[in-house]
Amino acid sequence: MTSGEILGRLLLSALFGTLVGIERQWRHKNAGLKTCALVSIGATSFGLIALGTFGPGGNPTQIAAGVVTGIGFIGAGVVMHRGASVQGINSAATLWATASMGLAIGQGSYHIATSVLGTVLLVQLSLQWAINYINKRSGLKGPVLSYRLSLGFNSGSAEDVRKAWASFVSERAISVTSYGETRKDQGEVALDTSFCLPEVHANDAASLGQKLARIPGVTQVNLAQIPVPD
Repeated sequence: MTSGEILGRLLLSALFGTLVGIERQWRHKNAGLKTCALVSIGATSFGLIALGTFGPGGNPTQIAAGVVTGIGFIGAGVVMHRGASVQGINSAATLWATASMGLAIGQGSYHIATSVLGTVLLVQLSLQWAINYINKRSGLKGPVLSYRLSLGFNSGSAEDVRKAWASFVSERAISVTSYGETRKDQGEVALDTSFCLPEVHANDAASLGQKLARIPGVTQVNLAQIPVPD
């Protein structure tokens, strides 16, 4: 195998790994664009080593098995326990598929690598709508977090504040435990509410606070997580 062929396979592996990693990077996951690209390149490198050691007619299963074992350790590194939930399994599975794709490129099985790439992209991009639909319909049974939100705003901003709150509640599996508004002097309104939402949507609570703070006429935003007894 010439140096040009080796370089070509490594560059193709980097491209394929980058394409897989774009979706992970877009969703701000631990195993992002560079990780997927490097995993693919590494697997391709071991595939090339297997060819150079055993030859096209040899049995490179030992190195291939080493790649499978090694990617298992990397995948375990991105899986984290957070409370009662486990996060990172999807990223670990993506790395697993990326390694198989890179190994196929290293072995010169471009049709397999291309098929793996297409299938991974199909799963990542087209099935997200199904996940969102199922989670919304099922109420996403699982660990939940409790929050208390206190707002102060001018009466002229009441409609915008209520629209933002209604949109937040309607688009997510949220349980509102209390809600109240109090009109104060000089036309100011105080809103106090408590709600629960699934732990996987914890970032949405912070986004709500930021969105409310940007509404003209809002003078105070206080969002705090309520500790849940063990």
